[in-house]
Amino acid sequence: MVGSDTIVRYLRKARADDSIKAIVLRIDSPGGSAIASDIIWREVQLTRTLKPVIASMSDVAASGGYYIAMPAHKIVAEPATLTGSIGVVMIKFVIDGTLKKMGMNMETVTAGRYADLYSPVRPFNPQERAKVLEQMQATYDTFVEKAAAGRNTTPEKIDAVGQGRVWTGQQAKGLGLVDELGGLDRALVLAKEQAKIPRDSEVELIVYPPKKSLYESLADPLGTMESSSTLAALLGITNPRALQAITAPIRLFRRGEPLAIMPNVFVR
Repeated sequence: MVGSDTIVRYLRKARADDSIKAIVLRIDSPGGSAIASDIIWREVQLTRTLKPVIASMSDVAASGGYYIAMPAHKIVAEPATLTGSIGVVMIKFVIDGTLKKMGMNMETVTAGRYADLYSPVRPFNPQERAKVLEQMQATYDTFVEKAAAGRNTTPEKIDAVGQGRVWTGQQAKGLGLVDELGGLDRALVLAKEQAKIPRDSEVELIVYPPKKSLYESLADPLGTMESSSTLAALLGITNPRALQAITAPIRLFRRGEPLAIMPNVFVR
């Protein structure tokens, strides 16, 4: 798992390195924070003005994963890649019933009409729900407008295939959400073409972010598949992806933050 700070740092580094002629943005993500997605989107947008950027989709590149692919010069997906999911999700945990079962209660003192909008001890009231929906609609509209700009089409056409729906790469190509079908090899060929490098020329692939040190893995045991595998083995879990899925709500949830994420990411 990587965040906007990491991706932005390495995009800037690659952008400033004259020896790097093109960038392949490899994506395997069901999304995450809408704010982080927008930060990465902006950095990809800035990068494409100086160097070719090709988005290469792996198993999943949906919602926020699709968001960060939109500014690329070309988007390449596998036929079975899960992509699209142009939508917004917001989560509020209400734990009042759980607290009561434990013989506990929580009381709050607030000043301001919406000061305790995200209070975990009660559901939204009708006015609060309307306010949250207004915020989510604004985020969704931004998503749709930027997707339309990236795909050289209209917001109305993107909305028609958006609304949170998930497509395979094969379907997405027919809908105009991706340019070509193929894997990382095809993305590399396109990157060379965009950079005007002869197809048969040898090139060096520089991978960012670099592999984490042992200290970094121990400091963030759930951040990468390698470190998750180590922790999963210690806990007797055979599938490290299961550990990442179990902990996804903890790692992604922010108080009141809209998420550009596939809704089933919490249960897959």
